[in-house]
Amino acid sequence: MDLTAALIAGLAAGIAIAMQVGAVSLLLVETAVAGGPRIGIAAGMGVATVDLLFAAAAAVAGATAGAVLAEHEAELRLAAAVVLAAIALHGLATIRRESGDVRNAPTSGGPLAHYVRFFAITSANPLTIASFAAVAASMSLGSAGPAIAFAVGVGAASAGWHLALTTAAGHAGRWITPRIQSGLAIGGRVAVLLIAAHLATSA
Repeated sequence: MDLTAALIAGLAAGIAIAMQVGAVSLLLVETAVAGGPRIGIAAGMGVATVDLLFAAAAAVAGATAGAVLAEHEAELRLAAAVVLAAIALHGLATIRRESGDVRNAPTSGGPLAHYVRFFAITSANPLTIASFAAVAASMSLGSAGPAIAFAVGVGAASAGWHLALTTAAGHAGRWITPRIQSGLAIGGRVAVLLIAAHLATSA
């Protein structure tokens, strides 16, 4: 595969995976609404950084990674369920300690703290690397050049999507009352729990 084709493939894979509505995206939108565009963008770039790194790892490993992950799909789903359930329960416990006022809980710390937080959350989700490995395994990237181009495409697409998403959510948060923000935070974490339950039952 030449560099241009690999870059386009990376862009397509990056936007397709980034636009999926999942646990991380729900938490990301809620954080941007509560903290504003600056906090949201920092958190989104944490997600995009992991997407870039996982895409690079998947591109290098290629079909080998795809085969290994396919053999352990059930274990990956179960591990992801445990991680997501822990994140959701911790969030609900934090909201309870704050007596339902979520304005301080999800936005404590500055942009760097939220970048690190979402970098860690996304890194802990085994389904992220599994998604990129499946895409990379379906292509023949060949040498290091196309692999790098693929990873760059994924990173650029993910960064662009998360920049747009968090900017919009952050600005929207200015018109959302604290009561609605509380509902969004609780609802988002309950949704994450439901996603975790679905992963566990399908493992």
